[in-house]
Amino acid sequence: MNPAEQGWIAEWHSTKPLTDKWIATGELHYFHHHAFILIVDGKATWSISGQKVHVSYGQLIALQQDSVIEVVDGGNMDLAGWLVEFNTYSIIHHEGRMATFDWKTPTSLSYQSVQLMAGDLARISQHMNAGSSAKHARWVGKQLLIHELLNVVYENQPSEEQTVEQGILRSIAHMTSHYDENITRNQLAQIAGLSPWHYSRKFSERYGKPPLDYLTHYRMYRAQEELILTTETSQNIAKKVGYEDAHYFSRRFKQFAGTSPRSYITTLSERKIVCLSPLCAEVLIGIGIIPYAVVVVPLLVPPDQHELFVSHGIRILPTSQYELNVELIQQEQPEMIIGNVWADELKQSLRTIAPLITGLKMDAEILLQQLAAIFHKQEEAAAIHMRMKDAVSSARQHLQETIQASAKVMVLRVEPFGYRYLGGYSHGVSRLLYQQLGLALPDSLQAGEAWFNPCSIEQLKMADPDILFVEKRVMEHFNAEESMNHLTSTPAWNGLKAVRNNRVFYVDTRLWADGYGLIGHTQILHQIVEKLTNIDHAGAQ
Repeated sequence: MNPAEQGWIAEWHSTKPLTDKWIATGELHYFHHHAFILIVDGKATWSISGQKVHVSYGQLIALQQDSVIEVVDGGNMDLAGWLVEFNTYSIIHHEGRMATFDWKTPTSLSYQSVQLMAGDLARISQHMNAGSSAKHARWVGKQLLIHELLNVVYENQPSEEQTVEQGILRSIAHMTSHYDENITRNQLAQIAGLSPWHYSRKFSERYGKPPLDYLTHYRMYRAQEELILTTETSQNIAKKVGYEDAHYFSRRFKQFAGTSPRSYITTLSERKIVCLSPLCAEVLIGIGIIPYAVVVVPLLVPPDQHELFVSHGIRILPTSQYELNVELIQQEQPEMIIGNVWADELKQSLRTIAPLITGLKMDAEILLQQLAAIFHKQEEAAAIHMRMKDAVSSARQHLQETIQASAKVMVLRVEPFGYRYLGGYSHGVSRLLYQQLGLALPDSLQAGEAWFNPCSIEQLKMADPDILFVEKRVMEHFNAEESMNHLTSTPAWNGLKAVRNNRVFYVDTRLWADGYGLIGHTQILHQIVEKLTNIDHAGAQ
């Protein structure tokens, strides 16, 4: 239903960028107005009025007044977005006045989440960033923004019609939650709201196998995960996945996996492995395991990393930024999936395809140790770690002048929606710069706990770094050039020590953010040393 047909109007109240408070675990946010939250980058987990919700790029969340959000997990990735608050009023025509209207989301819950298409996100983001010198024009633009957001929410109301597909999905949810119990076809059909015959036929049409075969596959995937990640006996694993008879379980397992549970671990390196990130694939190659396929965002893969995959004959599965094509992965018929999965729904989908190894650290050095432990490649990992450590030690020797001078070094990310800076206590390049190399972060930026933290032009001016690395953020459907041009035209930019002394260096998102792996570690160290030693030599002259 169109909002206007309900006899109420919405009035814009405020628009604010999300700050680092939205990724600080345990932080509480109270809403005294109705609100929209638009996520334009990154991921996090929140509790919205007591319900756990995964938020990520392209999501629009509508919130009723008096809602409460608690940050459960700020995530490994940086989060950016907008908070737009509004009020609602009903018009009492016969009295000629307005009264507060108790607006509810179309779902009648305290919040509603909508996944935006790229075109919708771009259009709404333009509204967010639009400016006008005329006061009335600005107000009209803000009202148009509220109207646009409300239309998106009302056009995306979930259908209440229960379809056959939804019924089958309910039965699968029951399987995946109770796979350790005795489950019959009749039970599943009843949960789906279909007759047993109709249920089996529709299930087989959709998933290519009868429901109980699907359940067997799911149980075997979970058994494989147990064998990989735990030291449980086959007998205990059999019970965990729904088999009371351990001998029967072993026979079924061998039919399914081609080897006994006892020998399964020794065959891991021979399995068809699909990696969900280039970093996972690169680390596996480093320890001598060649994955079958890797999921990549083509826009964000460094050339050398891409060449590494091609030279090892690894299938490259392209995906969009912040998305994962589950069907494409399923077509590869993997025997193991490795990589981090954020949303529970996505994780559950992947777990129906193959054993899933997730919950890994997306830090090259830590991931190296984790994967080496899984595949029993500790010796290979130790050799790689020693080479990385030696490279850092060599770089520190070259950078002694900069380190001893306590020169303040800052990494600024320029985005289509604003600016952020690399925190000093995170992973990847952050750890390399500030912990391993011992370079100094500006004092005013020490409080930033996130990987990338919101940064206003005023904060940049206050930080006033001696050396500034600038990353022009690469994103699908968006361009950071306008933000960059705006920044370089400000007096604050031209007043920075790094700008005045010609110590601004531009770095590539593909390498410094998305490509920091075993290859990237060497290349980034080389870039840092090359740039900063040139500074030192110039200063000495």
